Parts: sequence; structure tokens; C-alpha cells
Amino acid sequence: MENDAHLFGLVTTVFIDLDDTLWDFSSNSAVALRRTFDHFVTDHWHPAYEVFASTYERRNSELWHAYHHGQVERDYLLAERFRHVLQRTGYTADCTALGAAMNEWYLACLAEQPLLVPGAQELLTRLKASGKRVFVLSNGFAGVQQRKLLSAGVLHLLDGMVLSDDCGITKPQRGIFDYALRRVGAWAAQVVMIGDDPDTDIHGAHDAGWLTIYYNAKRRPAVPGTVTAEVDHLQQAAVLLTE
Repeated sequence: MENDAHLFGLVTTVFIDLDDTLWDFSSNSAVALRRTFDHFVTDHWHPAYEVFASTYERRNSELWHAYHHGQVERDYLLAERFRHVLQRTGYTADCTALGAAMNEWYLACLAEQPLLVPGAQELLTRLKASGKRVFVLSNGFAGVQQRKLLSAGVLHLLDGMVLSDDCGITKPQRGIFDYALRRVGAWAAQVVMIGDDPDTDIHGAHDAGWLTIYYNAKRRPAVPGTVTAEVDHLQQAAVLLTE
């Protein structure tokens, strides 16, 4: 754990990314994607699951990167990711219509999954007990993000959520961080961002003047100078902010 712990003494408000920081998106998405494939596969369209999944993951990652940086709209991302997979895996009917149905099914299934990142519940419990205000700050979609937290049983430990859907601006763009401060009534010097993405969470928050705790379980390098503290387990973040 690398940190400047003394810098967190004035923090009253904690913003936390949701996907792969609190809620185990990678594991939960794998379940939802497999169930989506199994539901829609037919005698006339039956690619190997491994091809379906790898094609989806590659295109979805490209689309999310573009969405984070304001290069594509939300609706395009949702329409394109399964349409692309269908087109690339030999579906010969209306890829747009079936892609939309698959996306709706996937998101509903995704939101039902309960797995949290190790230490997430303990982190939220300790932050709440310490008197800190705790908010999710996410580029995920309204409705889906709330249902994820309900399914995981931790929604009651949060004071609220700030989503890119609320303001039309995505992390790492400065506007969503400024919007979040106005929304909760806080100053940049009072807040910290905890997140697993070195670009959208950490670089973005740093450029907005926030303290940052980089949850780096995936061992990805951050932009130099953007990390106030780096941890590889959420329990370490709890210690930094409550002791």
C-alpha cells in the first residue's frame, strides 16, 4: 500500500466507483453474458460461446472507452454492442432488432447478480460508522446501477448515487466531478475518489482537484502524479479513511 495517509484527515465525503470497485462487474457480467447467449441461441444461429463472448468483450470495451471520452452516445453503445456481435457471428436476420432484445435481457440479468468485490461491504460499513458521507460516482446507467446495489444488499450503506446519466457528462471529464460536488454540497478539499480505473476514476478526479485512492487489484499503471494513495485491497482504503 502506497499512500500519503495524513492527507485524508479533512475528508468528509467519499465517492466510490461502482463497477469492479464495489460491485464485481467482471464476475457478474460473465454470468449475465452466458445466460444471454443461452437464452437467444437457436438452431439457425449457434456460434461457439467463446467466439460470441470474445467478440462482445472486445467491442464493448471499445465502445465504453469511446463513451467515457464523449465520443459516442449512450444509446449508440447500447444498440451497437450486441448488433456488432450478431453481425460478426453469422446472424442473417435483423441484427438491430435482436441486438436490442439481447441488450435488454443482458442488463436485466446483470442487475440481478449479487457479487461484491472482496472487502466492499466492510469498506462501506466502516465509512458509514465513521460518519463519512458515501456516494457512488459512476458512468453506468440509471436504474441498472441501483438494482445492482439492491441485489448485492448494500444500497442502504450509501447516501446516494451520482451517475453520468444525471448530468450527461462522463468520467473522466471534469464536468461530472464538478457536478457531483454541487449535487452533494461539498468542496474538492473535503472529498476523495476511490476507483479501479486509472483513467476515468483517478486521472479524472485528480484533474478536478480531488484526493484519490487507486484500487489497483489489476496492477495497471496510473498516470504519474494522479494517485494520492494506492491499495490492492479495499480494507486498506478503509484504514486510510477511518483510522
